[in-house]
Amino acid sequence: MAKIKTVSNRKGSGRLVPTRPTGVEYRVEYGIHLVDPGNQHGRGIRPTRWEKCSVKPANSGRRIPQGDYFLHADEGGVFQVKFTGTAWQYLAAA
Repeated sequence: MAKIKTVSNRKGSGRLVPTRPTGVEYRVEYGIHLVDPGNQHGRGIRPTRWEKCSVKPANSGRRIPQGDYFLHADEGGVFQVKFTGTAWQYLAAA
């Protein structure tokens, strides 16, 4: 039996906060391609992987340094994201 995966796009704005407590936060606009893996059978931990996403500063003059962040969406929800210098990625449950 094949697993049914649903795909949705989530766009919005929010606060980007470094994972280490620095007191700095960035206002950003983001786009995430969410994939729901369907039902999980058993008690195991869901595998995770880094997937591409887009994060842009709300005010174009501010540059965001490389690192690991938490994205607090204004619509609700928190995502773990990282910036490698060339690409943004978020931690997705597989």
